Amino acid sequence: MESIMQYLTAFGLATGAGGKAAIPLLALGVFHYTPYFELSERFAWIASPVVMTVLAVVMIAEIVADAHPEMGRFADVAAYLPKLAAGFIAFAAVTGEVDDSLQQLLGTGVLGGVTAGGATWLRNRMRRPVRDHAEELHDGIGRVAAIGESGLVASLSTAFILVPVIGAVGLALSAGGGWLFSRRLDDRRRSCPHCKQPVRHDALVCPHCRRDMVSGA
Repeated sequence: MESIMQYLTAFGLATGAGGKAAIPLLALGVFHYTPYFELSERFAWIASPVVMTVLAVVMIAEIVADAHPEMGRFADVAAYLPKLAAGFIAFAAVTGEVDDSLQQLLGTGVLGGVTAGGATWLRNRMRRPVRDHAEELHDGIGRVAAIGESGLVASLSTAFILVPVIGAVGLALSAGGGWLFSRRLDDRRRSCPHCKQPVRHDALVCPHCRRDMVSGA
């Protein structure tokens, strides 16, 4: 049973890395100083003040990038590599299986990296309608979404470390709610007749190609 909970925590943190790469690792470092979780000797470096400071800076950079739609599109692609690495490290740190053998190294890398990569892909798909609305309406929407996502990842990371089952339930509810919300935003859009990009139904001018939506000019 303990092994199942351990792997549930590992998958949960790797999934969280797909949302914000630094937060699950930062959570592991913080909880290392509590009675609830202890990093193994080979991963104790995560809890060092220097590494945690770097992770905090990375976390802030992720939030800033996501808060600005024009930066967020680039960040969605550029963040794949650090999120894959974070998923690998988080999974390995929880299970403790990284360098005992090449087979365990590859297994941990596949499980953690693929989990984080898949979560990143789904997260980007769900955020795209929110980012498009932020571009058309107000940048404040992007900031609220970025901060809210960070708070959600931090809460779920904490839950997965303390009570993995609750974390899994919270993740399922959050993912389902986020997917339904993004689909509703998508349903309120139509394709521009000129550039085929999605725009709001009531748009008079396409924000992408700047051509008239009414006259077709």
